[in-house]
Amino acid sequence: MIERVIELLKANKAISGWKLNSEHTESVELFFIKKVLDMNRGKKVSRLTLTVYVDFEENGKAFRGSSSARLHPTLSDDEIAGTIERLSFAAKLVKNPVYPLAVLSSIKPAETSSNLGEKPLEQWIPGFYKAIYENDIYDKGGVNSAELFLNRTSTRVVNSEGVDISYCGCSGTLEFITTWKETGEEIELYRNLDFSNFDPGYISSEVAHMIRECKNKASAKLTPAVTSMPVLLTGTPVKEFFSYYYNQADANAVYNKLSTLKPGDNVQGKALGDRVSIVLDPAMEGSIYSAPFDGDGFPLVKVDLYADGVLRQNWGNLRFSHYLNTPPTGNISNFQVKGGSKSEVELRQSSYLELLAFSDFQMDSLTGDFAGEIRLGYYCDGKNRIPVTGGSLSGNIKKVHQNMFLSSELQQDNNFIGPKTILLNGASIAGAE
Repeated sequence: MIERVIELLKANKAISGWKLNSEHTESVELFFIKKVLDMNRGKKVSRLTLTVYVDFEENGKAFRGSSSARLHPTLSDDEIAGTIERLSFAAKLVKNPVYPLAVLSSIKPAETSSNLGEKPLEQWIPGFYKAIYENDIYDKGGVNSAELFLNRTSTRVVNSEGVDISYCGCSGTLEFITTWKETGEEIELYRNLDFSNFDPGYISSEVAHMIRECKNKASAKLTPAVTSMPVLLTGTPVKEFFSYYYNQADANAVYNKLSTLKPGDNVQGKALGDRVSIVLDPAMEGSIYSAPFDGDGFPLVKVDLYADGVLRQNWGNLRFSHYLNTPPTGNISNFQVKGGSKSEVELRQSSYLELLAFSDFQMDSLTGDFAGEIRLGYYCDGKNRIPVTGGSLSGNIKKVHQNMFLSSELQQDNNFIGPKTILLNGASIAGAE
C-alpha cells in the first residue's frame, strides 16, 4: 500500500513534502487471576500514518503547515487521493515557521537489540509465568492479578526527501497487583514494568519486592509530622524527580518559553551536594523506547546532556532544533543519570524519612514543584526503622537540588537508569498523625 500512496503523493503538486510512518505489530496478551490464566489472546495490527506538509507565504512571511491522518488498508486510490487533498487544505491552516525534513544521512545510528526477538513471542510465556509467581509463596498475600503484554513491531519511515529506513523492535509490559491481609482491611499495591528484554531475575525480584512492601504496609503506622528531617526518595519516584532536568532541556520547551535553559547554564547553581550528569542513550538495553531512528527518520546517537549540573546541549527533533539554531539530536526518550558520591548505607546513617510509594508522585516540569500522597515509607529516628503511610510530600526542585545527594547504586526503570535513592534536604512533609 505504501507504494500506491507514494505514487499518489508525487502526483499532487499542491503539497511541498510528505512523510509516511508504518508500523506492523504482533502481540500476545495474557490475563491472570491469582495463578490461573483467565484469558489469552493474540493480535496483529498495522498502522500507516501520512503527514503532509505545505509551504506558503502570508504577509511576506514563510510558513510550513502540516496535517496527519491514519490510512486504512482498504482505501481505494480515489479515497487516498481525497485524503491527501483534505490534508493539504488543513495544512494551510497551520502557520509554523519553515523547518526542514529529515534527509539521507551518513550518521551511523545506535544499534539496538532485544532477546524477545530470538523466538516466537508465545514461546516466552512459560518463562514469564515462572518468574511472576516464583516468589508468590505466602498464605496471607501474593499476586492478586497480573496482565502480560508482549509485542514485536516492524517500523518503516519514508519521506519526500529520500529517507527510507526500517527496523524491528520488541517490548513487553507487566502490570500486577499484590495484596496482603493480616487483620482487618486487605492491603494492595500496583506495579507496572515495561521492558524490552526477558530478564527473569528482574521480574521475580520486583514481584518479591512488591509482596514484601505490601506486607510492610499492612503493619504501617501513620506518618509522623516531622520537620528538618532529610527525605529519601527510593525506587520509582526517583525517575519522575529527574524528569525535570530532561524536560527542561527539551528544545520544544525552550522554544515555547516553558524553559529558559541554554547550553552552558548551571542548573544547580552552587551545589553543596552531588551534581547532576545525564546522558541520553537511544540504545539503552531493556528500554521499550530504544530505537536507531526517531519518528522523522533521523538517526539517533548518544548525547551528553548535563555534566556536573551544566547543560551541554538541548535535545530535540529537527523542527525545534532548527528553530533554536542548535544541532538536532532527534527525539531520544532514554536518559541515564550518573550515580552519586554516597552509598545507600551512607545515606541512611542518621534519622530520615524514606519514601518508596505514592498514590501519584508528580513533578511539574515548568515550575519544579513536586508532590505526592504517601502510600508507603519508612521513618527512622536514628535507631528504629518502622513502616509508615499517609500524609504527603511537597517541595520545589530548585530549593532542594543544591543540597541533595545521590546513591552510587543504580536502578533501571524502563527508559531510566539512575540512582536507587536520593537524599533531599528542605522538602516539606505533612504528617498523617
